[in-house]
Amino acid sequence: MASDATQQRYLDVLMERVRQDRYPSHQLLDRIEAALYTSEQVADYAELLLVKIDESWYPSGQLLNRMQRVLAFVARAGA
Repeated sequence: MASDATQQRYLDVLMERVRQDRYPSHQLLDRIEAALYTSEQVADYAELLLVKIDESWYPSGQLLNRMQRVLAFVARAGA
């Protein structure tokens, strides 16, 4: 079983790839979502999505849908 540090490093590598890619693949975003374990990681991912959405005048529907899912997840978790 991977340690917390290894899991965090894996997530950091994936998120950095998304930061550097103008149009990140849905496979990469799916892997990030599958690797989220903590509320801090979810918050970091939400911030990453917001940055990607803000970078484009016409953000993709994929990114907008993912952001809505993250917000819904956070809302359910906080309830």
